[in-house]
Amino acid sequence: MRLENIGKWKVFALETGSFWLDGGAMMGSVPRVLWEKTNAPDSSNRIKLSMRCLLVDDGENVILIETGIGDRNPEKFIEMFAIDHSLDTLSKALSDNGYSFKDITHVIITHLHFDHSGGALYNDEGILKPRFPNANYYVSESNWEAAINPSPRDQASYIKTNYSLLKEEGLLTLVSENTKILDGVETYTVNGHTRGQQLIKIFDSEETIVFCSDLIPLKSHLKLPWIMGYDLNAELTLKEKKIFLDKACDSNWLLFFYHDPESIAVRIRKSDKYYEVINEYK
Repeated sequence: MRLENIGKWKVFALETGSFWLDGGAMMGSVPRVLWEKTNAPDSSNRIKLSMRCLLVDDGENVILIETGIGDRNPEKFIEMFAIDHSLDTLSKALSDNGYSFKDITHVIITHLHFDHSGGALYNDEGILKPRFPNANYYVSESNWEAAINPSPRDQASYIKTNYSLLKEEGLLTLVSENTKILDGVETYTVNGHTRGQQLIKIFDSEETIVFCSDLIPLKSHLKLPWIMGYDLNAELTLKEKKIFLDKACDSNWLLFFYHDPESIAVRIRKSDKYYEVINEYK
């Protein structure tokens, strides 16, 4: 789906499939009686999540943010998470918008959890190869360290075969916190969910879109207390969310959701209790 331009950047939302995660884990301490009103669970208490990548193109640079969950997952893994590529794949989404894997010049991965990095590589007759042959891949230094040496609590989310080849092939650029990738493309680092997660800001002098990744995975998480049980440091996430959402209100940022199956992006303003959506792409 084509969104509004941000200065020189053409902006596209790419639907790459869906999967299902435990609703309680996604909502943390929020009771099911509240979260099921906006995120209906299945019989296994799982809720549906999208994997919506962002593509921006300035006529010279074609940047893909996130790679989806990929197509190399074992059958047991697919069943556990109800991964569904029957309607949407990254290949189809690119093709529908006039692009191919070869057109991508930059791949920015917000963090290396399996549902964000799984599409970085593909299996070519038993040999792993980079999915985007003409691209360089960008990951934060601190998240790379977290992914190579994950904590016991985080290790199930990091699958090294999704990304270790990138460094071996010399395609990986490790960036510091809050860094400039290109003119009008910068990272915004947060650490509550996992160390070194980098949100991505695409901007010019008038407009900004921010890829919210797992700081705000669903529109429901615009409410400050709604914090994932997956987050390593919920107290830090709460602090980071408040700072980020206040900036988003003050600067009228367009907030892009990776995981919300219904809402693509929103603008918000402060209300008496929470943040109120004033503009929404669905």
